[in-house]
Amino acid sequence: MRFTPINIASACLVAWFVMENPNDEKALFTWGAFVALMVLLVVIDILFRVLIKENKKMWMLQLAFLVVVCVVSLIVKVTFA
Repeated sequence: MRFTPINIASACLVAWFVMENPNDEKALFTWGAFVALMVLLVVIDILFRVLIKENKKMWMLQLAFLVVVCVVSLIVKVTFA
């Protein structure tokens, strides 16, 4: 299995979720949100692997995808907070 940015982001998400108590009222993720996000990341990673054959190109597109998701998440958080 090759490492890709989405694999690395998934690993960081799992570590973050394990370190955070999901039963806490101030927890960022609930169990449902965590599972949904992990399924989404796995599906997107599989799509990138199927559609893009060059490893270097896949890395660039997955990094761009993660940057866009982070920016949109920050905009949503600032807008609705």
